[in-house]
Amino acid sequence: MSRESIQKIKETEDAADRIVENARDTAQRMIAAAEADGKALCTRTEEEMLASLRDTMQQLRERTASMSERMEGEAEAEAEEMKRSASLYRKSAEKLVIRGLMSKCR
Repeated sequence: MSRESIQKIKETEDAADRIVENARDTAQRMIAAAEADGKALCTRTEEEMLASLRDTMQQLRERTASMSERMEGEAEAEAEEMKRSASLYRKSAEKLVIRGLMSKCR
C-alpha cells in the first residue's frame, strides 16, 4: 500500500473514532436529558395528584359537614315531633286517669 493510502485509512479511522465518540457524548446527553425530564414529569405529576387529592378531601369534608348539619336538623325535627306526640298522649292519659279517679270517687 502506498503512503497516501495508509494516511487516508488512518484519517478515516480517526474520523470514525471521532464520530463514535461524538455519538457516545450525544447519547449520554440525551439519556441525562431524558432522565431529568422523567424526574420532572414524575415530580409534577405527584404534585398535581396531591393537589387533586387535597381538593377531593376538602370537598368530602364539606359534604360531610353539610350532611351532618342536615341530619342533625332532621333529628331535631323528629325529636320535636316525638315530644309533641308524647305530650298529646300524656294529656290523653292524664284525662283518662282523672276520669277513672272521678268515677271511683262517686
